Amino acid sequence: MIKKADHSDIVEQIRSLYGIPEGVLEGFHFYETGKSVWCSSVEIPPEYLGLKKVDAPGMRAFRKVNGHLKPTTFFLQVIGCHATRNIVCLQRDELESLLKDGYIRIDRNDLLNGYVVIRYEGSTLGCGLYRDGRLKSQFPRGRTEALARSGLF
Repeated sequence: MIKKADHSDIVEQIRSLYGIPEGVLEGFHFYETGKSVWCSSVEIPPEYLGLKKVDAPGMRAFRKVNGHLKPTTFFLQVIGCHATRNIVCLQRDELESLLKDGYIRIDRNDLLNGYVVIRYEGSTLGCGLYRDGRLKSQFPRGRTEALARSGLF
């Protein structure tokens, strides 16, 4: 069933975690279905809220994982360029290791344990999970394979 998500709560979580400036998320509407939070640039008419079968009411922005919101790679690619906190900018060798092994060790004291924005050469690649000096890739399998084969690094 689709329902309107608490816009101010979601925006506040995004802003506090990633330092996204006020105004960047204006015009975004958030909706919940099951374990997903969706983002849309259009407001869903009230008569459609409550429908039981809605495939994709926008772009999936988050998945609910153990009581936390895990941002999707695609959502971070949209807003990640505005992030000012919890960002990991990788060097070529670090990205290669992350794609090959699924994780790397990094020594950072400016990151909170949790989901972070991963960048390479200024571009947001997607989501990582940082915990106690270890960065684990949260890229979708297809994205990981495409990056590894791309020859971009």
